[in-house]
Amino acid sequence: MSDGKGCEKIMHEVFVPLYIKNTCDSQCKICNLRKSNKKIKRIEGSSEKVKEQLNVLYKKEMINEVCFLTGEYYNKITRERNIIDVIQYIKIAFEIGFQKVFINIGSLTDSEIQLFASELSNKDNIVLSLFQETYDKKVYKNFFASNVDKNPKANFQQRLTTPERWIASGFSSVDIGILLGLHKDIREDIIALVEHANMLHKQGAEVYISLPRIRGTHIPDSNITDGQFIKIVKEIGIRCSWAKIILTTRENLQMLKILKPYVQVISPGSSDVLPYTNKGKIENSIHTSQFVVNPLRDRPSEVLKALEIEQE
Repeated sequence: MSDGKGCEKIMHEVFVPLYIKNTCDSQCKICNLRKSNKKIKRIEGSSEKVKEQLNVLYKKEMINEVCFLTGEYYNKITRERNIIDVIQYIKIAFEIGFQKVFINIGSLTDSEIQLFASELSNKDNIVLSLFQETYDKKVYKNFFASNVDKNPKANFQQRLTTPERWIASGFSSVDIGILLGLHKDIREDIIALVEHANMLHKQGAEVYISLPRIRGTHIPDSNITDGQFIKIVKEIGIRCSWAKIILTTRENLQMLKILKPYVQVISPGSSDVLPYTNKGKIENSIHTSQFVVNPLRDRPSEVLKALEIEQE
């Protein structure tokens, strides 16, 4: 297999995840934020706290793209309140100077997408980040349940069609992906992911592809080795040469260095809620994070310096 993009000099895009709350109504077996997890300390960020975090990332870490993350909710009022919060934070981010904002808040109905569309003018700079996790309905049901009335993520079809409906509503960019290690048949999910990406590309979308590996669980046979992971990233990069491949915050610095020539986007940071400070390492606590890679993590600027990456 050819190395494809590995032979070219790549200018890397960089965004940092910012969990603005860690509450959630879903019951995903592989997620530390699942509603039934009584051990986690639930936090909802205020406007002041989120703005403080954004200023640290923009002014201290010199980051100009951010991804807002929240849980997913089934109550209509709670869902709308969450969307209104996220819209407010998107506007604040652009006012501070961020060039692009990703949002990862779960699947959306048509009316919810229209709420974003009606409130936001800079649609080309907002990316919907929504991973199908697995394209196998049986595997999906096993990990994310089937009761859509009580578990919002259980709605497989609504999740699958959200990126397409997002683009049809006037937005230009989507970030899709699979959770590697969830489906025992990796090939089946890779084929489906490529098909989904191609469909969105033909629709005119700028397509990002994320390939996170399962972290912090004890699911049998969930381990994707480094060797497997490297091959998967290279393959997706060749089969979807027009897409932007993202290396997520789940990967350590060594893996980032290995795959740097084959990806277009690096996402350093933490899966903890409101974790960024003006100095010192960043927390990644099992008591508040979605998943844990390390109890303390390098600052985004430190990661980028080690990778010798300058943002576009």
